[in-house]
Amino acid sequence: VLARNVGTRMDILWDIFVRSGAPAEEIARLVDESATRFDVMVQEWISARGLAPGAQETLEDLNKKNLCLYINSATPAAALQMTVANLGILSHFRAVHGAPPTKEENLRAIMAREGVEAKETVVIGDWEGDMFSAAACGTHFIAVDSGFYPWGRNPDFPVVPGIREACSMLAKLTV
Repeated sequence: VLARNVGTRMDILWDIFVRSGAPAEEIARLVDESATRFDVMVQEWISARGLAPGAQETLEDLNKKNLCLYINSATPAAALQMTVANLGILSHFRAVHGAPPTKEENLRAIMAREGVEAKETVVIGDWEGDMFSAAACGTHFIAVDSGFYPWGRNPDFPVVPGIREACSMLAKLTV
């Protein structure tokens, strides 16, 4: 299921229960229960792990430059808000956008809110959904090779090993 389903965690869970032969009238409940358990496990894992090395300092540096920072994630909005609060980083962002809607829809709304054009916007991400939203909106994109997605060598955008290196790339893209 994971190899072919690129939807939300709810889509993936629904697909799993359908394929497992669960009774149709039980699937919605099973998905909700499983998603809740998954969210608890993820929050515990994130809280125990904390921010990636250099992330806090990078966010502080970016805030000093008066950039308009947003989080745009496919994570369900409520779970994402909890994560950001648990990590203590909400003050670094103008807003936090989760799903629904899609990353592309969120990105378009952010650009409209800020009154910026695509060439003035940079998406930094570590998953193909980030790349797809940037491409759909015509923005710059910097891939962070966090190990979640096999970027390989892509000449269309820079691939960097961490968030600190991604931020040093910002000035080169928005000149």
